[in-house]
Amino acid sequence: MNITQERMKVIEIMSRLSIDRASRALSKTLRTGAMISLSNVYIADLSETTERMNNDLREMTGVMVDFKGNIGCKLLFMLPVNGSFILTDLFLRQPTGTTKEYNEFTEGVIQELGNILASHISNVLVSDFDATLVPEPPHVHNDYAGVMFANLVMEQGMNDDKLLLMETKFEICKNEIECYLFLVPEATSFVKLLDNIGVKV
Repeated sequence: MNITQERMKVIEIMSRLSIDRASRALSKTLRTGAMISLSNVYIADLSETTERMNNDLREMTGVMVDFKGNIGCKLLFMLPVNGSFILTDLFLRQPTGTTKEYNEFTEGVIQELGNILASHISNVLVSDFDATLVPEPPHVHNDYAGVMFANLVMEQGMNDDKLLLMETKFEICKNEIECYLFLVPEATSFVKLLDNIGVKV
């Protein structure tokens, strides 16, 4: 994935707009202080990221979304399972700490979180950057970070040793939850989008 400095600036703008809008929608849905903020966007080495994910031995809850259109890409959002319990309680309007194990309610909440993230990422690209992008129904997983990341790479059929990585912070009711957000576009279609909006190589 060859991305120039000029193009990385545009990608960062796309990413920040997407995350900001998703964050506002989530906060409105939860009716409480919830914020997803973008820390960094960069092109990461696939082998190094795989090793990093394999070294994270925490149980995670994640959601994967497949996008179709003139840009093909996949999104994977992961957070520690305890963070998903907090989200479940907030969505269900019950005291924090009520949910103590992964269940069908947790799965439904994380699926809805995937819908929120996917819809706002696609909306930004469609409305502001002239893309055709339609998110498919999200798939929720409860596993280790390394397993979910391996599934992402395998499903995308990556033949490149680089991927686009977003580092995000997730704050709920003043509690910061470390999370992972990967957006893995098909390199050729993503470059075509940047070409179409006049971003020079």
